[in-house]
Amino acid sequence: MAEQTEWYHQLTISVEALRAQLGADERDFYFDRFMQVAKRVDSLAFDCNQCQEYQSLMASMVRELGTNVNQILKEQKLKFLGETESILSHMKKDHAFVSDGQYTATWLTIGLVFGLVFGMIIKQPAIAIPIGLALGLVIGLLFDLRARKAGKVI
Repeated sequence: MAEQTEWYHQLTISVEALRAQLGADERDFYFDRFMQVAKRVDSLAFDCNQCQEYQSLMASMVRELGTNVNQILKEQKLKFLGETESILSHMKKDHAFVSDGQYTATWLTIGLVFGLVFGMIIKQPAIAIPIGLALGLVIGLLFDLRARKAGKVI
C-alpha cells in the first residue's frame, strides 16, 4: 500500500487526542475500525471522487466529536457509527472490499445447507452435515485467504 498522506496523519493525531479525552468511553466509537476505513479511503482518494468526499466527512466527524467531547450525546455517537458504516458500505460495494471472515461465514452456511440436503437424499444426515460444513469451511477459508493476499480485507 502507498505511503499515507498528510490528511491521514492529521486524522490519526486528532483521533488519538479524542481517544485520550474520552478515556474508557472511546471503546463505544470503534476508532480502530474507523482508522482502518480511513487508511483505505486515503489510499483510494486519488482515483475515487466519493472517497475524496469521505475524507472531508471523516475529518469533520472527528472535529465535531472533539468540540463536544465533554457532552457527547447518544445521537452523536450513533451518527458517528452510522456514517462510518456508510463509508464502509461504499468500500465494500464500489471497491470490492470484504470483512474479515466474510467468505468463511457465507460458505459455512452454504456447506450446512448442502450437507443437510445431501444427507436427506442419502438418508444419512449425521454423516453428510459435517462433511458439508467441512467443505464450506475449507472453501470459505480459501476465499478469505485470497482476499487477504489481495489486500481486500477491511
